[in-house]
Order: sequence, then structure tokens, then C-alpha cells
Amino acid sequence: MRAAATGLATAFFRLYLLEALSAAPARPGALLAKIAAEELPLATGGFSRALQALLEGGYVVPARDGAVALTALGASERIAERERWQRVIPSAARLAGDVDSAPRPEPAVAEAAPVTYRAALVAEMYLDRVLLGALRERVAAARDGGRPFVLALGMADVEAATEATRRAIVHRLIRATIGGAATIFGGDTSAYRYGDAGIAIIAPLVGESDRALLLTSLLRARMDEVLRTMTASVRAFKGARYRVRVGGATWSAGIATSGEILRLAQGALEREAASERAA
Repeated sequence: MRAAATGLATAFFRLYLLEALSAAPARPGALLAKIAAEELPLATGGFSRALQALLEGGYVVPARDGAVALTALGASERIAERERWQRVIPSAARLAGDVDSAPRPEPAVAEAAPVTYRAALVAEMYLDRVLLGALRERVAAARDGGRPFVLALGMADVEAATEATRRAIVHRLIRATIGGAATIFGGDTSAYRYGDAGIAIIAPLVGESDRALLLTSLLRARMDEVLRTMTASVRAFKGARYRVRVGGATWSAGIATSGEILRLAQGALEREAASERAA
């Protein structure tokens, strides 16, 4: 099939008819004779196809004396067609070897924007609004004659190939540990997220004075188990390194605020980290 018999002719005559009829209604035969005088290498069948498509689309309508006229919809389509051809013509001229055509623009390759994680901000907001709120309630209840309680903190220091992988490991760890808290740590415990990669367990004292030590030991074992299983069974997590630190504190009558008992548990957490660094 010759290129002249393809849709190129129809597309060109579509533009030609919209432009010619923008001035005044005209007879299709007169318009065809006028464009045929330019001896364009296009199949004349494209003219009738373009005219039929414009009539069916409501862009032109029959007028008096066998003429056709442009509608308001056709006037809008004329502007759109002009914009399309203005963008196509420079490229077509370049492909045809026209050295005077506009140079081809260099492809613009945008560099991937660095991903900004909001982990620290989200973790701090969680710590302030949820964990401290729970601690305030426990302290108030204990000072009013309720049971004393213990606080156990666990922190996972994870090193992975990418930040996305590290966050995925931490997310699974926190979800698995908090989800099974009642079974592992006891039905009277409450589990919360602590910071970016930590877990906090709050539990009442029910006679055993060493419950803080028991909870921190259980918390360490659970977090280590989850991390060891993940890094061994999930291919994307293999090669990741981790370390679990724990610390705990027991409320007493001398502790007046929630922030004070939290600082005691954080101090135990930091002391363990310092001892590991010294070793």
C-alpha cells in the first residue's frame, strides 16, 4: 500500500477542511479542486473520508447550495488540530532531512528524587502521644492506691543494604512482637511501639518483684527469635545484621511522673549498649 493511501491523507484533509471553512461556507467540490491544483502526493480518497468524519462528528454541517459550514464545535476542533500539526511538523521536517528545521530537543531525564523517610518524626509522635499517655495513666493509678507496674523496653539496631529493607524488617518485627504480646508476656501486659525500632511492655506487679527482669528477658528472646527467623527465611533480608538491647524499670512511690520511669528504663537500655561497646 502506498503511503499516499494511508491515513496521512485523511489527517491532512481534515486540517485543510477545518481551515478552509473557518472563513466561510464552501462547496466540497470547489475545495477539492483548489487543493488538487497544488498536486500534493496524497490520495484524493482521503478528502471524502475526512469530510465524512467531520460531518459525523458534528464539526461541519450541510449549508445552502450544496455547501458545508463550520460549527462552533468545528471551530474548537480547528484550534486543536492546528496545535497537533504545529508539534508534528518540526519532527517530520527533520526526518525528511530539512536542515532548516528546528533542532531536536535533548531528552530530559529527571534524576530520581531522594526518598525522605519520616520515621524519626512519626516515631517521636507515637512515643509522645501513645506510650507516655499510657504511662501517665499507670502512674496516676498507682499513686491513687493501685498496683505498681514495670516497664520493659526493647530496641533493635538493624543494618541492611537499603533503608527500605531496614524499615521492612523493623515493621515486621514490631508487628509480630506486639501482635503476640498477650500470649508471650502475659494477658495482663500492654505492648506499644517505642521510637523508630523499639517495643515497650507495661505490666502490673502481681507479687513477683523481679518481673521487670523477667519481661526484659522475654522481650529480648522474642525480638531475637523474630529477627533470626526473618533474616534466615526471607531472601530479601539475608545479609542484614541486627542487635537487640533491652532495659527495664519498676515503679515505686518515689517516682512522681511518667517521664521519670521512662528515663530510668532508657538509662538501663543505654547502659547495656555502653557495656557492649566496652566489651
